[in-house]
Amino acid sequence: MKIICLVKFVPDTEKFEYDYETDKIDRDASKLILNPDDKNAVAFAMRQKKQDPSTSIEIVTMGPMKLEEEMKDFVRLGADHAVLISDRRFAGSDSLVTSRILARYLETTSFDLLLTGTHTLDGGTGHVGPQIAELMGINQFSTIVAIPEVTREFSIVEALQEEKTYRLKIKNPSVLSVTHQMNLRLGFVRYENIGKNVDDHFSLVTNDTLQLPLDAIGGKGSPTKVRKNVVVKREQVAHKVVKVDDEGIEEVVHFLKEKGYV
Repeated sequence: MKIICLVKFVPDTEKFEYDYETDKIDRDASKLILNPDDKNAVAFAMRQKKQDPSTSIEIVTMGPMKLEEEMKDFVRLGADHAVLISDRRFAGSDSLVTSRILARYLETTSFDLLLTGTHTLDGGTGHVGPQIAELMGINQFSTIVAIPEVTREFSIVEALQEEKTYRLKIKNPSVLSVTHQMNLRLGFVRYENIGKNVDDHFSLVTNDTLQLPLDAIGGKGSPTKVRKNVVVKREQVAHKVVKVDDEGIEEVVHFLKEKGYV
């Protein structure tokens, strides 16, 4: 069985750089982290491979060249292959164009199951999974909180929709968009594998490979036009440590009452 995980590295909400001239996040200068929903997709795939070593895992992302080592770490962690789709001509792509680019790559390979996150910290539209499925003509479902069973032929999933949990059987190949509510843990690269050469298991894909028309990618090909972004800045709040005694407990209770929690 082959599983492809589509992941996205998003700006750390605590450490990002905003370019006010272009009205965009500077992804090259910002610290990027693996999106929480996507992390659960990879963790599930790794768990499947542990249960069945014949399972093949490929991790795919679209982003800047600086993500090369992060992608290679997935191989060092246990994935069979990692693919970085990167091209400056892709800059400014909205969710539709991003889906178009990813679908074009996916058409060049085979898979039984495609896993991705439902939402991302820097967007949250939830469009990419369903759009890829529509472009490729395969089944899909989003907001998945558990995958009790998966085979080459089908997947059993539990999805949260409007405060209700639904259990479904979906024919594969399919696109399953999971959420961080799966609460799966993704391990770390073992000490002996840090810095291991995995070049033979890594691929860089540009538009020279995909051959998409230039007017169908990037900002030029994107129908979504953002009029204005609003940057929300978090205020730093001082932490206070209290002792675990009557005086400390009383101080905590007073604080909770003051804030209206009790």
